[in-house]
Amino acid sequence: MEALIPAHNSPIRIRPEMLQGMSEEEFFTFCQDNPQLRLERDADGEIIFMSPSGSSASNLIVEIVFELNLWNRTSKYGKVHESSGGFTLSDGSVRAADVAIVSHHRLSGITQAEYARFAPVAPEFVVEVASPSDNLTEQRAKMKLWLQNGVELGWLIDPKTESLWVYTSATKLPQKVEGFQQSLSAEPTLPGFSLDLSLLIQ
Repeated sequence: MEALIPAHNSPIRIRPEMLQGMSEEEFFTFCQDNPQLRLERDADGEIIFMSPSGSSASNLIVEIVFELNLWNRTSKYGKVHESSGGFTLSDGSVRAADVAIVSHHRLSGITQAEYARFAPVAPEFVVEVASPSDNLTEQRAKMKLWLQNGVELGWLIDPKTESLWVYTSATKLPQKVEGFQQSLSAEPTLPGFSLDLSLLIQ
């Protein structure tokens, strides 16, 4: 069977029957055997090949991970993850965010064996950084998926326009923030954490 042909700047998707309906174990093994690929799987079992981040976007992700991890060392909130760490969400999909943090409270119900794979838990907070090659429509859809599966707060950052969208579980529409010459708070989800957006100026 032929793969679905993606729209411009959209990720490549493969129908599950093309890979003979991989089990969770088989999909995890497939990902470990192909570390050069960024793979996700949606709720229908389609495997999604995500394009690598551009160099500038990757650098911004490192900045955000560093700031979040620095805050987390003091707050001892939970565990910070970057884009190579996938999560099995309540709808059955396996997704990874550019930046994510999961509280110790949520992780308390996860075994070490589960955490070693695609942990069956939703982060409280996720960040997605758009590369020039990314389709913002796809990115917005992914942010909504995160919220539908238990994420409390998400930031979608577009470095090209120096703007971002704040998604929360409490509001229906995202709030747009324009300009990086300011700080953005992650409260109340992450008490005391704010990001100096000027660190993201290229």
